[in-house]
Amino acid sequence: MSDQKQPFLARREFVKGVAVAGALLPLTTFAPFAWAYDATGVESELSGTVFDLEIAPMKVNLTGKESMATTVNGLLPGPVLKVKEGDTVTIRVTNRLDEMTTIHWHGIILDAEMDGVPGISFPGIAPGETFTHEFKAVQHGTYWYHAHTLAEQTGVYGALVIEPRHQSDMIKVDRDHTVLLSDWTDENPVDVYMNLKKMAGYYNYRNLTAMDFIDDAAHLGIGEALSRRHVWNKTRMSPNDFSDISAATYTYLMNGHNPDGNWHGLAKAGERVRLRFVGAATATFFDVRIPGLKLTVVSTDGQEVVPVEVDEFRIGSGETYDVIVDIPDDKAYTVFAQAMDRSGYARGTLSARADQQRRPATAASNAPTIRG
Repeated sequence: MSDQKQPFLARREFVKGVAVAGALLPLTTFAPFAWAYDATGVESELSGTVFDLEIAPMKVNLTGKESMATTVNGLLPGPVLKVKEGDTVTIRVTNRLDEMTTIHWHGIILDAEMDGVPGISFPGIAPGETFTHEFKAVQHGTYWYHAHTLAEQTGVYGALVIEPRHQSDMIKVDRDHTVLLSDWTDENPVDVYMNLKKMAGYYNYRNLTAMDFIDDAAHLGIGEALSRRHVWNKTRMSPNDFSDISAATYTYLMNGHNPDGNWHGLAKAGERVRLRFVGAATATFFDVRIPGLKLTVVSTDGQEVVPVEVDEFRIGSGETYDVIVDIPDDKAYTVFAQAMDRSGYARGTLSARADQQRRPATAASNAPTIRG
């Protein structure tokens, strides 16, 4: 099993959503915060057949506010686990929390008692205890792991990549990056859940106003403006109610980086790059695109598909998509993952150097779609 990289200090003051990058300053009042990816885009990964994972609390600052996360081996997201098809894998998970927790192996074919779903396949991992998962990797592709408790919202998730038994079956690429898309809230996940139970639209502020109606009537006519609202009134929902939870509380992350953190993946002119997207969000659908590049989808949910070229794809919680991109030059390309309700986004950069980046046009990219 390969050595795990040491956590590094977070020194950038992060702000939410589309705000511009803040000034750099030491976060002397916060505990060190580690991502599973360092500033050069090199993955922190473990490979082999035997793994030791430790779930523990950790103070983080993703929004300019100190919060408590739940990390795997001190990382958020957890380390990328790489195994070989046909190998028997042993994963020892130790719980350093003061409550029960679990890790579920999403999409993996294994015995029920190894699945990691508390109350169904086993009782969960009690505080201070270690549970050993053992299974044979009988498939290959891009998968992921996550807690089957509220600790998933606070950081217990990571990628699981199973390489094919025969190298000839592998798609030939020059680089291979794993891209985990997730959502983060400084609120207690229990409070978020209770708020939604009290009011389904608690986090949805973008409703149509009287001025929107006047604007529609001026451009479309009163009849058409009334007709459109009649449709929405019949559905008893807002035109912007695409997501239960919005950027009102969520900050959207790419490999643990908020938008201003700008995750970077190395990609040079002439290279063919595989991007393994993992929908690790608790409650967000993302629309993913790389402006200026075509995306060739080669696998979904670990299953190889007939390659199809797209400009954009939508990924939901629990889904994985593998795409291939051909890099034509040494320019910076933005990996842009926008929340379906357009309230916010996650982003990163593919480029030949870590200091290259191209910021998205935030005003245009995040304008809400309010007219059906």
